[in-house]
Amino acid sequence: MVQSFAQPRTPKYMLHEQMNPAPKMLGVVIVLVAMLALSVFFLKRFPLDTVTMPLSQQTLTLASGQQVQLLLYANSRMNNHILESHATILAAALMQCRQQVPWQQVYLSISHEKQMLNISMKGEQGGHFKLRNIKASDIERHMGFFSQQWLAGVNLCE
Repeated sequence: MVQSFAQPRTPKYMLHEQMNPAPKMLGVVIVLVAMLALSVFFLKRFPLDTVTMPLSQQTLTLASGQQVQLLLYANSRMNNHILESHATILAAALMQCRQQVPWQQVYLSISHEKQMLNISMKGEQGGHFKLRNIKASDIERHMGFFSQQWLAGVNLCE
């Protein structure tokens, strides 16, 4: 009985032959190369550093003498004429502001299906960053609500 404890016994789960590590290594290398190839594919297909340039950009001088930059963004060429006509209305409304506005930049965009209008205003007031976003939806797709009166109602100058 003592002898059986003294002799090393090979566990039942171990193989009596040594496994060749080459197939395991080859599998690991294949997986790593596949991951690298997949990463390169996605970086080429969806680049991270693309910058969307504005459709147009203009500097407005308000009644207060302040300058505000108006930038238009469009996803497609289909809505450019609508966007530009809305920009004219927005610029006229901004230029009527009598007091200083906290906005240095105003962004205007319209969705591809002409249902969503977005006005984003970015600036600084009292040393603090200020951001305001106005989204308007028009299911009928003709944006008839967009006017000087509507812009005055959303307090564009404040």
